[in-house]
Amino acid sequence: MNFSAKIFDTLLEPVFILDAAGAVTYCNEAASIITDISARKVVRSKMKLLELVQFEGPVQALIDIEKVTDPTAYQEISFTTGSGRTGRVQLTVQRIGPESAAASAAQVGASGTSADASGKNWLVFFRDVTLEETLQRKYRGELEKKENVIRDLEVAQAKLEDYSRNLESMVLDRTARLSTLNSQMKALLDSLEQGFLIFDRNGKCLDIVSRACQKIFMTDPRGRPIGEILRLESKPLAAFNKWMAAAFADLLPWEDMAPLAPATFHHPLEKQISLSYYPLRNDQSAIDGIVLVATDITTLVEAQRTAEVERSYAKMVLQIVRQKRQIQNFVYEGERLIADTLMLTGQHQPAFDEAFRCLHTLKGGAASFSIGPLVEAAHTCEEILLQWRDNPNEEILAQLRIKTQELPRLLEQFIDEFKQISGKSLRQDTTREVSNRQLTQFYHQLSSQPELRKKFLETFLFETAEEIFRSTDDLLFKIASDLGKQVCPLEIEPAEFLLWSRPYKRLFSTFVHAFRNSLGHGIETTKEREDAKKSPWGRVGLHIQRTSPDTVRFIIWDDGRGIDPAQVRRKLAEKGIPHESKSDEEVIQQVFEISFSTADTVTQLSGRGVGMDAILSAARELGGTARVESEPGLGSQLIIEVPWLEEDL
Repeated sequence: MNFSAKIFDTLLEPVFILDAAGAVTYCNEAASIITDISARKVVRSKMKLLELVQFEGPVQALIDIEKVTDPTAYQEISFTTGSGRTGRVQLTVQRIGPESAAASAAQVGASGTSADASGKNWLVFFRDVTLEETLQRKYRGELEKKENVIRDLEVAQAKLEDYSRNLESMVLDRTARLSTLNSQMKALLDSLEQGFLIFDRNGKCLDIVSRACQKIFMTDPRGRPIGEILRLESKPLAAFNKWMAAAFADLLPWEDMAPLAPATFHHPLEKQISLSYYPLRNDQSAIDGIVLVATDITTLVEAQRTAEVERSYAKMVLQIVRQKRQIQNFVYEGERLIADTLMLTGQHQPAFDEAFRCLHTLKGGAASFSIGPLVEAAHTCEEILLQWRDNPNEEILAQLRIKTQELPRLLEQFIDEFKQISGKSLRQDTTREVSNRQLTQFYHQLSSQPELRKKFLETFLFETAEEIFRSTDDLLFKIASDLGKQVCPLEIEPAEFLLWSRPYKRLFSTFVHAFRNSLGHGIETTKEREDAKKSPWGRVGLHIQRTSPDTVRFIIWDDGRGIDPAQVRRKLAEKGIPHESKSDEEVIQQVFEISFSTADTVTQLSGRGVGMDAILSAARELGGTARVESEPGLGSQLIIEVPWLEEDL
């Protein structure tokens, strides 16, 4: 058979031509690729096909190649090459050759092949099925996936059709359930005594409100501004709007933000309404609304007041039993303070400073002995007097005079209670003071006998500092309890110091302001003291010293935070008072100025700026002075120097 091997060069399938010994006399490019050996090298080295390719089983046609005369059937078999390549092929063997050996050699030699001596050659044709199997597996897997998707789609379609058929009934059922739930929720809200409402970032109240809201706020809040519902005036409203903007911006943790909002609602009928605030957050934790809870605590407040009155009364009873002498001194001084107050406020133009000083001292003394009604009345008089100072008119002045007329009655009421409890009359004790004056007269008659005169004075008229000031402990403990602080008993040094208290009664009655200031401004809270490496118990003391035969010094001290000159300067700047040229020591003396206080708020304990002025005024009446010294972080001391008196002024 005369042919050219070049016809196999362009085939994509591997083709080998073997001689009778099974050696390769020709292979195309596809065949060289599958064996990983170039076609030229394969032919020149006369490699046998069975050496180039290892089949997984016997290929009889290649073993007995000379017996192959007709094309063999395709045999599918796996193979491995010398380089480790694996695959699977279908192969067939077919005898080829020219009619004469010379012609065959000429033809095959011309195409780059060699023929054996007999001129017989065999064509081995590979058909690579590895790719087909891979593609079949791939397509089979994809088909299975698509079949699964189709099945899932069919199931989903069935469910969707079922859902569509039941959707209308489901909507009706859900609507009914939501309606029932809303009704139950509304019934629950309406059954509560608390008022619930929600307002948005614009301050508008939403439609979700409880029935109690209308009762508490005396109006329907729905759709109205929250500031209007809370009856806030211009300044409080502006502050509330700023708070609301900061709250919705979530600038602070809610536990820090909530207390900055109004805590009470000023009810037109004088009910006590407390307000609480809670955030409503969306899925992104942003605040969409604020829940306002209004609670009528009138009954609770009244119960607390009643309990406080009972506690004060019980304490007053104990003080009556234990401190008769001090109470007698207070009554004596209280009557004078009330008389002065009535005289000062009865004028056409009341003397504000003097009247305020009297009321403040009266209130402090009454608080020392837990005389609650007198404390409240004096405090109310202070409030009205301040209103008159800011807006003097006859209406306010009339209110002040009516209220001050209650003071004598309340003091008399206390005197009667004292008699009922102790069985003795303070009036009788006051009468005994006549005999004391007689003792004083007798004392003066002893002027010609100095030694006897001194002995008489020390024996019958002098008292120890302990006897005069020990009752201050109750005042310190009460103030500390009110402020949530801890304080030790008053440190009196020397406790046995002897002096005649009567000439100093006015001055001593003002000391209550110094003790209040020590607790209110000086002594820190327990945590603050522990942070400052101090004992949790604050210390307040009174040191008395005879500095000369004619002078006595009283030093009231504490180990608190001291007076901050910078804070005093800020207060002076707010009031427009020059201070730049003054030293820190000079600046802190400003605490003696009337109406000056470092406190930011006014309470029954402090904030009026009157107490220190009262002390200085009383010291000056005796011909003395008062000043303060302080070291920030270590404490303060009030130094009062007055003449040594052995005469009743």
